[in-house]
Amino acid sequence: MHFTKGLTGSAARGLQVFSGAACIGCHTIKGNPSALGNTAPNLTHIGSRATLGAGSFPNTPAYLALWIKNARKMKPGILMPTLGLNEYDPQQKTQVTKAMGGLDDQQIADIVAYLSSLK
Repeated sequence: MHFTKGLTGSAARGLQVFSGAACIGCHTIKGNPSALGNTAPNLTHIGSRATLGAGSFPNTPAYLALWIKNARKMKPGILMPTLGLNEYDPQQKTQVTKAMGGLDDQQIADIVAYLSSLK
């Protein structure tokens, strides 16, 4: 798994992408009326956390991008779905398509910028 180097994310675009993606069905973010899910971690202050995946990885933009793209490849057995476009989901044994809500690397970079701003 790799991520396109050199992409610059926009927190404003990331808010829009996050709010229109599957993310909102599971995650809560205080102040984001779209993000009211309660089955996954609350992301209200994710930008100030030191780690991702229950302490498995450092909370850096690079790791966060890979986590959003294919968390199941990084930490097998977790509930978070694979979201990266054309990524292989090891649990579902399928490749993620646009029709399934797959996100391209620019969209993921934008979500990373948004989440990183939440302190």
